[in-house]
Amino acid sequence: MKSNLISIDLAKTVFQVCAFGDHGEILSNKKLSRARLLHHLRQFEPTVVVMEACYSSHPWGRKIQALGHQVKLIPPYQVKPFVIGNKNDANDAVAIGEASARPKATFVRVKTLQQQDIQSLQRIRERLMKQRTATGNQIRGLLAEYGLIMPKGISHVRTKIPAILEDAENELTVVARGFIQRLYRELIEHDRQISELEDELESLLKENEDYQRLQTIPGIGPVIASNLLAAVGSAQSFKNGRQMAAWMGLTPKQHASGLKNRMQGISKRGNRTLRMLLIHGARSVVNWCLGKTDKLSLWLQALLKRAHPCKVIVALANKLARIAWAVLAKHEPYRVV
Repeated sequence: MKSNLISIDLAKTVFQVCAFGDHGEILSNKKLSRARLLHHLRQFEPTVVVMEACYSSHPWGRKIQALGHQVKLIPPYQVKPFVIGNKNDANDAVAIGEASARPKATFVRVKTLQQQDIQSLQRIRERLMKQRTATGNQIRGLLAEYGLIMPKGISHVRTKIPAILEDAENELTVVARGFIQRLYRELIEHDRQISELEDELESLLKENEDYQRLQTIPGIGPVIASNLLAAVGSAQSFKNGRQMAAWMGLTPKQHASGLKNRMQGISKRGNRTLRMLLIHGARSVVNWCLGKTDKLSLWLQALLKRAHPCKVIVALANKLARIAWAVLAKHEPYRVV
């Protein structure tokens, strides 16, 4: 069979597959079981297959690509305005196809298995770090109930707890020493697991040349570089560096009407974790830029004289995103000049 476009509404067990003709007419709109999906797609000549970007779209995308089709993943928020009538699978599949045909439609690239491995390790690391922070805060709060005030920072919890437990002069009871000891062991276990995940990420990426090149950019270390590779992968996902920065939510929002055009704060769209990491990386560069004579530091020094440091940090995060795109696109390390 021949089709100009196939759209698929993914689900756990039942899939809706809609085939479009050369002029956008609907050739078929069928409900298929999981076992029959790939067999049905084999009946079509190689064409464009569009799905919503969701948790199962990447493994299905790789399987469909193996059949010779070109797979495109469209963000769900771009599909919603095209749903006409009641909310059902058939209308959703039609909406996915129609949304993908719009000139301004943007698509997500199908992730490789390595990208998914990296992203999964990163998500586990994020969860463990949140749990470690919660444990440290609980230790600090409980000790405050016994009159023992500890400075902020997880490093103080690690270093001061053993001495507090050994101090017989404080007001900690036997019961209190017991649960503080258990919480401290829990915190140390989180440290160990986070360290193991970081080592696993490093071993997974140590042969990746893009991973090494990204770390030549000021403010970008192993964590940000691995997040960039997992989320972005290839520079071909974006037309230019500005588009990648906009996808991360690091460009200003625009409010224009008639002759009025106002630029507001950053849009905060896209990958929240990646945006946060780039801003933290930019903060470290801004903190140490004074006295340096390279072009980037001189630009920051001039900007700090006329803008608030927070605005300078966000501006640098935007620039770092653009530099990262250039490094990925040109396959060359960043050179400090």
